[in-house]
Amino acid sequence: MTDTITHPQPEASAPQPSPTDRFRFTAAVRQQRPARILLDGPPGAGTTYTSLALATSIGNRVAVIDAQRGRVNTYADKFTFDTCPPLSYCSPDTLVTLLAHCAAQGYDTVVISPLSAFWSGPGGVLEQVDRAAKRGSSGSWSGWREVRPVERHMLDALLGYPGHVIATVRDKLEYVAEPDENGRVTRRIIGLAPVGRDGMEYDWDIVATMDHSHTLVVVKAPTDDLSGRVEPNPGARFATDIKTWLDEGEPVQPPYDLADEALQPSLTFEELGDLMHRVRLRQAEGHPLLLPSGKGTTLGAYITQRGNELRREG
Repeated sequence: MTDTITHPQPEASAPQPSPTDRFRFTAAVRQQRPARILLDGPPGAGTTYTSLALATSIGNRVAVIDAQRGRVNTYADKFTFDTCPPLSYCSPDTLVTLLAHCAAQGYDTVVISPLSAFWSGPGGVLEQVDRAAKRGSSGSWSGWREVRPVERHMLDALLGYPGHVIATVRDKLEYVAEPDENGRVTRRIIGLAPVGRDGMEYDWDIVATMDHSHTLVVVKAPTDDLSGRVEPNPGARFATDIKTWLDEGEPVQPPYDLADEALQPSLTFEELGDLMHRVRLRQAEGHPLLLPSGKGTTLGAYITQRGNELRREG
């Protein structure tokens, strides 16, 4: 199976609002927000189980994007969720399209298990970079130059999903030899760092790591009561505390109305410009959008693409 790298068009060529409107400052308002939770750990730590426990406690309709060869279905007798056919090819475009399908079907919570597959798995970012580097003349530098916008598009769709997103991440592993209480030396696997883009933790609200005792330690969180928290076998109680923080503030309308408007074929260049302005005001550029072809993109990238097409035609 092959994957064609597609690049969102540069934002600068999209219809633009006036600078005065685009950069107008207003009073900050606390708004409700969907969960963005990242869980990492070594094999056997329980990240998949925990992601399902949190997802089914926080949300009502849960979809699982399964990149573990169907392994998530072993928990189908404990949690209620829907899942896609197990993925064997995990390109960034595939994840964007899956998120668009989830949004179109109204899932309020999505679990990605594991997100690492879209980085280092078959068809993932690293494989795309290798392919692009072979086509270019500057080695890995040209590969990253070609693939980085595709990776960013995937991240935009992840963070722009109109519901909760919980992703598991595999750890880089190391074996350590330790004596037990009887003096016998045993080997233990420890996790060193998440498998993914350096600095990926910055993009998520709650980042936690787990170990073989199924203990979760929060390494990043937006509130004092969650930050640094240690939770053995985390489940519904921990999810309730997260939900309490998520529900603080004014309700936010998911941008389905803007997505429906963007798909209208009769929009003019000026109307697209006005639509993009309203999309930005609602921070909805990353909203995953399902096209009539069945392919997914993001709302901002689609408006930009249509604006470029009309500019060329005009």
